[in-house]
Amino acid sequence: MPLNSKSISQRLIRLKRYIAELEKLRQVPFADFQADFTRQLAAERAFQASIESCIDIASHLVSTYQLGQPQESRDVFQLLVQAGYITQDFGQAMMAMVSFRNRLVHLYWAIDLERLYEYLQTDIALLRQFHEFGYMLLQADE
Repeated sequence: MPLNSKSISQRLIRLKRYIAELEKLRQVPFADFQADFTRQLAAERAFQASIESCIDIASHLVSTYQLGQPQESRDVFQLLVQAGYITQDFGQAMMAMVSFRNRLVHLYWAIDLERLYEYLQTDIALLRQFHEFGYMLLQADE
């Protein structure tokens, strides 16, 4: 079964848009971010949707190429590591992002603003890296 290029492309377009929004929020000084609930909500939602996009693309790859049966969302990245699609370090970092997404979804009332801001400063690069991986996948599948 071939990759569903249209589905992956749509998710990559959205991921790029979410990353762009996160990049804007990244420029906001922490004191301003801390004082602006709307910006906090925007960061939370953009991270959640970004990570979901990555999970969806990884899940599609795992399913299409029958790389295994993930028990949890984070497992799709470990399966990609085992199959040689991504490095161990990148896979571990993406699994940590899934844990962050779980916290945003299930423990939304207990989000640490300093940690959220730290993610803005450091972890957008992981999302960009996954975006590039997704486009390489599409090119290789052509």
